[in-house]
Amino acid sequence: MKKSIKRVVSLSLCAAMAAGSLAGCSSKKAEPADTTTTAAAETTTKAGGETAAEGETTEGAAASDKPFDGVTLKYATTQTASTGEENQKLIELVKEKTGINIEFFVIPNAKSGEVDKTLVSLMAGDEIDLIYNTKPGLKAFYNAGVLEPMNALAETAGYDIAGTFGDYVPEFGGDVYGLPAFSDIWITLYNKQIFDDAGVDYPTADGWTWEKYIETAKKLTDSSKGIYGSLMLDYDCYNYMYALQKGWEPYKADGTANFDDPLFKESLEFYYGLGNTEKIQPSILEFKASNTPWNAFATTGKYGMFMCGGWVTSILNQFDKYPRDWKVGLLPMPYPEGTDPSTLTVPGCYAVPTTSKNKDAAFAAAACMAENQYTLGMGRVPARIDLTDEEINEYVENSLAKPFEFDGLTVEDFKTAWFDSSRKALSEKIIGDGDAAISQAIIEEGQLYGQGAESIDDAVTKIQDKANRAIEEDKQ
Repeated sequence: MKKSIKRVVSLSLCAAMAAGSLAGCSSKKAEPADTTTTAAAETTTKAGGETAAEGETTEGAAASDKPFDGVTLKYATTQTASTGEENQKLIELVKEKTGINIEFFVIPNAKSGEVDKTLVSLMAGDEIDLIYNTKPGLKAFYNAGVLEPMNALAETAGYDIAGTFGDYVPEFGGDVYGLPAFSDIWITLYNKQIFDDAGVDYPTADGWTWEKYIETAKKLTDSSKGIYGSLMLDYDCYNYMYALQKGWEPYKADGTANFDDPLFKESLEFYYGLGNTEKIQPSILEFKASNTPWNAFATTGKYGMFMCGGWVTSILNQFDKYPRDWKVGLLPMPYPEGTDPSTLTVPGCYAVPTTSKNKDAAFAAAACMAENQYTLGMGRVPARIDLTDEEINEYVENSLAKPFEFDGLTVEDFKTAWFDSSRKALSEKIIGDGDAAISQAIIEEGQLYGQGAESIDDAVTKIQDKANRAIEEDKQ
């Protein structure tokens, strides 16, 4: 299975792609009103979640623009997430727009190495109507056969999935298995104070290549002050991001692993070389030994630049939790010189499990959540492709840029980093046969190489062998 390559949200697509509404939400097939088939027209749902027989109606339901008004659905999430501000706002929004009540079905957090407990619950037959996961994360649920295909649900509802979300949807085996609410696009954050102290001009998005990134980071690094010009984490995708940007694919045409491609070896050398050779960031050995936290850029003020998913911006405007007196700058993800600008991305999606007893209502709720979650003021980048330039500009100005007035970030800064329609978007995660085991092999063997415990050739060979075994096991 080849990696997903798509274009980042297009700002020029017309809102005419979304005509009509589904349960108070904004996107359906652009068809004449008299030919559109809606969920309300075909079935009427009782408040208790039962589906009325054909021709039978419940009080006021037939004439309502909220055909699932009063239906209660179970949404699986953790205790922490269920009490979080965003989820609380989200269920209120769904209630307001669709009349659907959402109750949290609390799932314990899985410990490191454990199977996702939501997946375990679904495989045990627990009745759940909605789940959230990333596009790659949903692959395990699809493999287990616990996700409901959405194509038929969308057809019944007259809903245009492709016109609303484009290629961001999680599609496996030719069917859609989730609706994406937002896309986490990778960016570069930088500490303006460290630039000022080093007498280095702030970088610009134009020509922001890896070569320019390294050159800039070297000027910022000051070992006498404990300052590094760069910070990256130990996620699997750092190991292969450079290869992806150069056109590498994790699977060959015959479905076998492609980690013996020279581009992957080059990518390993590039990533670990940033700490071991260029000395612009902690080596992986130092990173592990010091237990460097994921939020070190925000909490220490000791790193000039931080290259990660855009989700990290959500902590930078929380001054009560992460106080800082320095200002942050924002740029896109760097790309290899000689290639087209690109970035990593991973969509967050809502899906309907097979155990749901009211799949039509669950689809309506998922559509409403996916379309509108970005409006809640939590700094999300919408996965919708049907938003107009005016809608994008208004959202960026009022939701994304406003909390960063202290930093002087502008609408254009955010649009350049997150809404560049010409920038290739590459899947942050490997999606395909054996993907979970492959991810673990990349981390384990890659770090052994980075720490000097094995050669680059040995690491590549072991990753290739482990990947092929995982692919074969997944096919059995």
